[in-house]
Amino acid sequence: MAETTAIKNSAEKDMEAVGMEARQLFEKGYGLLEKKQYDYAMELLIMALDKEPAFFQCRMSLRAAQVKKNENASSLSKMAGAAANAHNMAQAKVALARSNYFGALVYAEKILCADPENSVAHRAIVESSGVLKYPHTMISSLQMLKKASPNDNELTKELANALEMLGDWDQAEKVMQQLAATDPDDPVLQQAYKDTAAKATIFRGNYEETFKKGSDEEEENEGRSILTAEQALEERVYVMEERLQDEPENYKLGVDIAKLYVEMKDFERAFEYYEWVREENKVPDSNIDKAFADAYEARFNYQIEQLPSGAEERGTLAKERDEFLLQNCRDRVDRYPTMPEIRYELGERLFHEGEVNEAIQAFQRAQNSPKHKLESLNYLGQCFMRRGLYDMALSQFEKALAGKGVFDEQKKNLVYNLASVYEELGRQEEARGHFKSIYEVDIGFMDVAQKVEQGYSSDG
Repeated sequence: MAETTAIKNSAEKDMEAVGMEARQLFEKGYGLLEKKQYDYAMELLIMALDKEPAFFQCRMSLRAAQVKKNENASSLSKMAGAAANAHNMAQAKVALARSNYFGALVYAEKILCADPENSVAHRAIVESSGVLKYPHTMISSLQMLKKASPNDNELTKELANALEMLGDWDQAEKVMQQLAATDPDDPVLQQAYKDTAAKATIFRGNYEETFKKGSDEEEENEGRSILTAEQALEERVYVMEERLQDEPENYKLGVDIAKLYVEMKDFERAFEYYEWVREENKVPDSNIDKAFADAYEARFNYQIEQLPSGAEERGTLAKERDEFLLQNCRDRVDRYPTMPEIRYELGERLFHEGEVNEAIQAFQRAQNSPKHKLESLNYLGQCFMRRGLYDMALSQFEKALAGKGVFDEQKKNLVYNLASVYEELGRQEEARGHFKSIYEVDIGFMDVAQKVEQGYSSDG
């Protein structure tokens, strides 16, 4: 049952679902992989993924080629490859910031061809595949990240979410149960486990009720074809709309239906449900307002994706999208002035739009949220750097680092930013020391390899 559900819930494609050109490129690339011609194999497999980004078997074969090549590479070539990855890592981050998830996947795979354990690339893949509904791909990268940070609770939660997306409710519940057992006194972990267990129970019940008839037919006819992802979404919507008829005040169900219509790219129907929920539910709900904004963003992104890559209209639509989201965020801050997480979101959007002074105000207020405190300090430091206020930037990064223990991605970013301030101040030894601390744990992080090696070269 879990396997069938996984196929239905995933937007990923198997060999039978992809076009002939992608299939032929995959077969050639896979053949070269078996012959240990890794470079050429990776080239062909990447070409296949360009044709069919959702082709999961191809992506996993590419991952195998990346790992095998790295196993046989010399230390010198690994270092050179890591240093050359700086451009691709920067491009992956830009793609994510612009919600270009397919582009982020492309750059992430290029990074992994030189450094298959690169955490920046795997984070880009996790974020992108989560949006694109590629749970197998998401899980693969989460497992790689967990190898480096086995005690990272947030990674475990993300893994559980990916398993939920896949439809593997038993495993999702098991993962969260194991996580909760690590700290029985942590109310957040215990509640997260309870939430997952509750959803698992509900969805298992919905599945049994919805697909019982289909399962009986499959037993009678083993050759019955599996529903496509689109058909599965339609069935889920049908069942949930029937349920809403019996539960007209279940506004959470209305929101869930709207989100399914967004997945189906039926945005007008999604907006109708959101409007209905907002009208009927008299109590203001920030989560509903955020979901409404996310739906608009999804529609903008879909419209952009439908245009030719060089079309001028893409830039126009992207600008309209960013302006809409910024204004929407401002409106939600006005509507929910006591919610620091919305101010954090506003700060991020202002920062990327170059509105530094207003961003500073937002991040200063967002520090009241424990969830966003460290990242708010990080952004404040970057804001002050843009203003040339380096002493104030140092203060923010140092405050943030005082609350960090594990050398995770967040800490690496903070240390990198701190080192960059020291560079701007001409304090090269202090800068190099911080770059080296990142180099020791992640040679492929941004351009630290280049900076450290340049430092040694200058020493002569």
